[in-house]
Order: sequence, then structure tokens, then C-alpha cells
Amino acid sequence: MVGYLIIGGIIRSAFSTEETLFGVTISTPTFAGMLISAIVTFLLYAAYEFFLVSRDGQTIGKKVMKIRVVKLGGSVHGGLDTETLAKRIGVLWGPQLLAFNVFLNALGGLFSLVNVLWPLWDKPLQQAIHDKVAGTVVVKL
Repeated sequence: MVGYLIIGGIIRSAFSTEETLFGVTISTPTFAGMLISAIVTFLLYAAYEFFLVSRDGQTIGKKVMKIRVVKLGGSVHGGLDTETLAKRIGVLWGPQLLAFNVFLNALGGLFSLVNVLWPLWDKPLQQAIHDKVAGTVVVKL
């Protein structure tokens, strides 16, 4: 949220046009601003996930919740390899790259919602779509 709201907001406002309608000035981000914002926030999310999960399988939130991402059939200790993380991050954060367009952003948001809700009905491993693609599972410590 920090990346999207603060950094994305700064980038979008730097690339915006101002229009006055009925005496009210409205700032509208340009296509370039929306595209750069989507790319930068995706890279921030991906870097955060990559560097923390590759080291020990946990982000800060996962450490607090006492859970860890592991490769199916792999060890509970250690992190994930680059190929597995690339798949996982691509599906988890990839829809963020669609944020440059209102319609595509809505589709990406819908996919992201289904993705994170998927473990509620997935049995027996309760994997999200990004975990299925990467061949990972989240385990309690």
C-alpha cells in the first residue's frame, strides 16, 4: 500500500494535466504517469517479495504470522530459488502492471481478489493461484 499510495501518487501527480470544470480544478494523470507508476510500484512489490522470500521464505508479515513459503516437497528451512520466485511474483504482483488503464486495472484487481481468496476452497493444500503456478505452499511454523 505504501508503494502504491505514496510513490505511485507522487509519480502520477508529476505526470498530470490540470483542467478546470465548473470552477473546480481537476488534476488528471497522463498515460505516461499511470504507466510509470504501475511499473515502479510493481518493481517495489517484486523486490520486497524477492529479497525477503529468497532469503528465508518469509516477508515481515509472514514472520509476524509465523508462516513461511516453501517449495512443494522441499525443506521448511531456507528460501526459494529464483525461478520459483519469478513465477510466484509474476502471478501475485503481475496484475499491478495493468494499473495504467482503468478497465485493465479492474480486471487485474478482480484476478488478484480471486487469487488471494483461492485458498479458502482449495483442498487439501489451500494454495493460492500464485502458489499453484510456482509449486509452493505456505506452512505454519
